[in-house]
Amino acid sequence: MTLSHTTTPGRIHLHEAIAYDVPGTKFIRVAYCWNGTTTIHSTDVLHGGGSLLIAGDAEAQLAPIIDTLDTALRRGAALLEIVTEPVAPSAHLTIQRYYIYGGRHRTDAASNAERFVHDPHQLAGAERSRRASQAAALRRVQHEVDEREAERERSEARCAREMKTRAFWLRRHRDHLGMARGARRVGEHKWHAYALNAAAFDRTQAAAIPA
Repeated sequence: MTLSHTTTPGRIHLHEAIAYDVPGTKFIRVAYCWNGTTTIHSTDVLHGGGSLLIAGDAEAQLAPIIDTLDTALRRGAALLEIVTEPVAPSAHLTIQRYYIYGGRHRTDAASNAERFVHDPHQLAGAERSRRASQAAALRRVQHEVDEREAERERSEARCAREMKTRAFWLRRHRDHLGMARGARRVGEHKWHAYALNAAAFDRTQAAAIPA
């Protein structure tokens, strides 16, 4: 997916930030502060490399974040956080953070260096706080990743248990027959292929249906 919608500074910055790290699932979070109020938007999208975003509707998911970044470039301030779960197996989560304010955006490390360039002690303290905050964000996202994996495993276990039941196989047989009948009703010229598949399923799976 490319920048097909109206190009704005916030959109450009977000897409560049997403593409900066390796491909994978991008857990994106933006916190916007204005007049003592903080607003948070978050989502996750699958980044395939370059400008390719793979999702059901990545533009709709990213729209509130892009709007927030554009607003922060005009007034207030925002912290953009992107945690990447790489596609490569056993790879560790990585994190990027950017401060957006005063019409500019910079990494959290660059922002600290700019603010405390003349005070090494304050810079050291700011860097410790930055690393601690990043570590907390990585733990938060890792917990979410672990929960998703646990739910996937639970779902697979439920499917495996269901496949051992008579009701599952009878339902599958009815589905095959239903596809054949439905295709014939609408004039699908391959309806007979569905019927043959249903018959073959009936023959080959009958013995597999638990008593």
